[in-house]
Amino acid sequence: MTLLAIENLCVELDGPDGTLRLLDDVNLFLSKGRCLGLVGESGCGKSMTALAIMGLLPRGMRASGRILLEGEDLLSIGEDRLCGLRGRKMAMVFQEPMTALNPVVPIGRQVAEGLRLHLGLTRHEAELRAGKMLARVGLPVERFPLGLFPHQLSGGQRQRVVIAMALTCGPDLLVADEPTTALDVTVQAQILDLIAELVEEFDMGLVLITHDLGVVAESTDTMSVMYAGKVVEDGPTDEVFQRMAHPYTRGLFAAMPSHSSDLDATRKRLTTIPGRVPDASSRPSGCPFVARCSFATDQCSDAPPPLERLAHRHSASCFNLSRVEGL
Repeated sequence: MTLLAIENLCVELDGPDGTLRLLDDVNLFLSKGRCLGLVGESGCGKSMTALAIMGLLPRGMRASGRILLEGEDLLSIGEDRLCGLRGRKMAMVFQEPMTALNPVVPIGRQVAEGLRLHLGLTRHEAELRAGKMLARVGLPVERFPLGLFPHQLSGGQRQRVVIAMALTCGPDLLVADEPTTALDVTVQAQILDLIAELVEEFDMGLVLITHDLGVVAESTDTMSVMYAGKVVEDGPTDEVFQRMAHPYTRGLFAAMPSHSSDLDATRKRLTTIPGRVPDASSRPSGCPFVARCSFATDQCSDAPPPLERLAHRHSASCFNLSRVEGL
């Protein structure tokens, strides 16, 4: 059953030199109980996609296309209806918990707020359930009273509070936007394991945005590689990892640090992708990756390549797929 279907999503913003297209014809699909990974460098459109799903785009940005949550188009409904869905049917875990939490409101009240708003529970009922949810994410009230404030917790503990807030009403869709960016490696693993456990426990769909391809390999069923506001490769995670059909996907994998124990190997300079992601005002008319791609030909500068199906549910957009995969 399809939980989330994003069809031809575009996000535009009027600038001093004309209209800027931030997201360009994005198509994504997620089934209930499954995890979709979004990967790519900063500025590729991952967080913008998440904000569009949640109806939280900054003022002045326009979204077109369709975002279907269990068949309901989120782009065609009003703000009142969206407020009823946020927290109840869909929820988001942001990458920086201190910006997601209110610093002057106790954590118990913040977790309980959604229960009172969406489920109509009394304050006492909501706080009881909030305490249970905080215990479920590793913050039992015996050690972490509901009256604590965010500044009294560590970064990992604050992120657990944010996760509790997102899940307390049992949403069907969870969007996690780089939820471990500000945490140390050990806490990162704990938080990701916790999210995976809760997604399985509540049978949710998860959109996981991350820079860590190792996390994508371990945690996702399908993945989409985004570049300059476009999806350039997507499909089942194991198949994308095996084929790496798009040059950008190969560049991301090549840039991963090696875990080799060989001393000479560890001293080698890390592989990088030359150049940087073009911003919306300077994207080329052809393939957006053309200036950084070692496979580029004249054709790549003339027009953007279509998303070509390679196998069942696996696609990539490149004019030189046979050369890339022939290496």
